[in-house]
Amino acid sequence: MLRFTRNFSGKPVRRLNQDELLKINKFRLSKIVGEAALIFVSVFIAIWLESEWQNRADETEAMVALSQLLAELRADQEFEEQVRLDQMAFVETTEKILLWLENSESLPQESVQETVDEFTTPLTIWPRRAAWTTMVASGQLALIDDKSLVARLGDLYEYRLRRLIYNGEGYDSSVEEIGLQFIPEIWDFRRHELLTSDYERIAAFHGKVRWVNEWAHWYLNSLADYNKALNELIVDVEKYLQNHGAATGVSSRSS
Repeated sequence: MLRFTRNFSGKPVRRLNQDELLKINKFRLSKIVGEAALIFVSVFIAIWLESEWQNRADETEAMVALSQLLAELRADQEFEEQVRLDQMAFVETTEKILLWLENSESLPQESVQETVDEFTTPLTIWPRRAAWTTMVASGQLALIDDKSLVARLGDLYEYRLRRLIYNGEGYDSSVEEIGLQFIPEIWDFRRHELLTSDYERIAAFHGKVRWVNEWAHWYLNSLADYNKALNELIVDVEKYLQNHGAATGVSSRSS
């Protein structure tokens, strides 16, 4: 026998039996689970989209930083040429002084004066490192998928340049010592002649000049190796940026 109750309209309302209530509860549960799943999927998609957007933004920033590094490499390339020319001129100066010390009649007096006056500390390499330091500190190197390129950049900045800078500082100090200490002790800049005929003092000066001359030759050879590595990296960084649709600026000049 069905039981009826009345609602506010006065119409009889049938009470639901146990099976009907169970069906309704199952429907509600399915609805809740479905809505929860929809919310979960929506949140997951939102997080994934945000992560993808952040990854793309990070990759874009890495490409911008690499473009800045390329600009610094090009500037270093131009500066290396100036250093090389200055070092070649210094080698010529030291060789003239050595020739004159070994044979005083090998150069006219005016040439000796000019040569001694030209004995100044030549330029040495001092590279730009701002972009490289930024990429290392920010972890942007991990976003460069050409690991060979990253390794070669690391070799340039952390080995070749450190060695060149370290030896360049010692080289600079030796040249400055000769220019500030040894030359004024044996050379009269006003009368343009030797201040002493003491063989030991002249021999000591000769040895110092020969030493920095050999060091200058070593430095030029090191510059040649640095120049080769630098030029190759510039070309490869340009290609990498072009392949990833990033700006490269002006193409590298031939070495």
